[in-house]
Amino acid sequence: MTKDELLSKTQSSIDEQQAKLTELKNRAKDESHEAVNDIRAAIDELESKLEQAKAKAKEIADTADDKWDDIKDSLESGWNEATAKLEEGWNSLASTVKSFFS
Repeated sequence: MTKDELLSKTQSSIDEQQAKLTELKNRAKDESHEAVNDIRAAIDELESKLEQAKAKAKEIADTADDKWDDIKDSLESGWNEATAKLEEGWNSLASTVKSFFS
């Protein structure tokens, strides 16, 4: 995968996750106090993981083109790990607050 392809993939994923978080925040406004507290905790965790993913995307973007071939496997692996953590967070949230995703 080229640097530009990986950057495109990372930005697309970040945009998708950010949209999901925004939707979740909007839905939380209409829920009970107890549910909102659970949701806010989950949002905080997901935002932290999204920030880690953004940092990894920035690392990819900041990599000099002449160094790309030397470290692309490491960066791709790091990105895959960051997105897996995000997905794990969403799955955990979905199992805790299923009504939000119905």
